[in-house]
Amino acid sequence: MTHAVSSHEFTHEAPQALPGNGRAHGVALRSSSIESRASHFQLRVPSFGLHPHATRRGSSLIAVFWMITVMGMVVLAGTKALDADTRGTRELRGRTFAKRLAQMGLEVARHPAVKVDDPLLHYTLPDGSGYDVRLTTEEARLNINVLLASGDKVLLPRLFASWGLNPEAASAVIDSLRDWVDEDDRSGLKGAEKRDYQRAGLAGLPHNRPFREIDEMLLVRGMDLVSELRPDWREWFTVLGDGRLDVNQARPELIALLANVPVERVMPLITFRAGKDGAENTRDDNRLGSPVQVAQLLGVYQPKTVELLTRWVQFAGPIKRLESTGRSGDIRRRLVLIVQNQQAIWRGELPPQHGS
Repeated sequence: MTHAVSSHEFTHEAPQALPGNGRAHGVALRSSSIESRASHFQLRVPSFGLHPHATRRGSSLIAVFWMITVMGMVVLAGTKALDADTRGTRELRGRTFAKRLAQMGLEVARHPAVKVDDPLLHYTLPDGSGYDVRLTTEEARLNINVLLASGDKVLLPRLFASWGLNPEAASAVIDSLRDWVDEDDRSGLKGAEKRDYQRAGLAGLPHNRPFREIDEMLLVRGMDLVSELRPDWREWFTVLGDGRLDVNQARPELIALLANVPVERVMPLITFRAGKDGAENTRDDNRLGSPVQVAQLLGVYQPKTVELLTRWVQFAGPIKRLESTGRSGDIRRRLVLIVQNQQAIWRGELPPQHGS
C-alpha cells in the first residue's frame, strides 16, 4: 500500500511475503502490521525558507532599536538644552547680583564723609561676592576736547607713538579727530570730513562738535586701529574738566608722557605720593603742590618742560570719579559715577579692568 510523497514527507512500504512459506507468512503478517502502522508514519523534512511571521518579527525588532536610538538622541538633546538654560540662568543671576553690589558700592562711596581709605569702600559676603570702590578724579585723564581745541602737536603724537602707531597713521588719526570737532567741512591734510564718511557708508558724520562721550571717538576714522593696539584706550581720556592733568591721581604713564621722560623716571614721584606705607590711597599719602616740585622729582630742568608742566598740570581736580566693581562668582560688573559739587553729571558701565 503506497502513499504519495510530498516535499515534506514520505511513507514506508513493506515487502510482499512469498507463498507457501509459513515463516515467510509470519514475516508477512508482521510486515503487514508494520506496513499498517508505517502507513500512518510520516517523516517531516525541515523547510529552509523564512516564515512570513518570522520576517515581521525581525522587522519589528529593528524598528524598536531605531526608536530607542531616536529617543536617546532626543533625551540627550533635551539634557544639553536644559544644561545650557541652567548655565544661562546662573550667569544672568550672577550678572544681576554683581551689578546690584556695584550699585551699593557707589551709593556708599558717594557720601561726602567717605575718604579714599575708608574700609566701607571694600565689602565681601561669606560666599565671596561683594564690591570694591576706587575714588579718583576725572582730571587724572586727558581731556580730548581741550587737546584738540588747543592745536596740541606734542601730547597726542607722543601718546599714539607709545601705543605703537607709526607717525603717518598717528597723524591721520589726529587730523580725523580734529575734523570731527571743528565746525567746517574742510578736511585736514590726512583727516576725514562728510564726503569721506559718506563714501564709507556713514552718512551724517562727523558731528562737527566736541565729543560728548568717550565711546563717540570710536566713530572717527582710524580709531579702530587705536582700539586694536590699545584696548584700554578709554582709560586715558575724558570729555570733562579744564584739560589740566591731576598729577596727584594720574597714572605714571601719563605723567611720563607729559614730561617726555621714560616711565622709570616717574617712580620717585610715585614713591613720594604713596607715603611711608608705600601704598597709594591711604591716610599717609603725600600730595604734590607745584610744577617745580614735579620737575625736581622727575629730574627734568629744561625750561620748556617746566613751562609745559605749568600749563598742563593741576593738583586737586574738582570732578570726582567713583568706580565700583561688583563681583559674584567669576562675574564682574564695573559701574562709574562722576560727581561734581555732589551732583551726578555722568553715570554708566564700563568693561572690568584687567585683573579687577
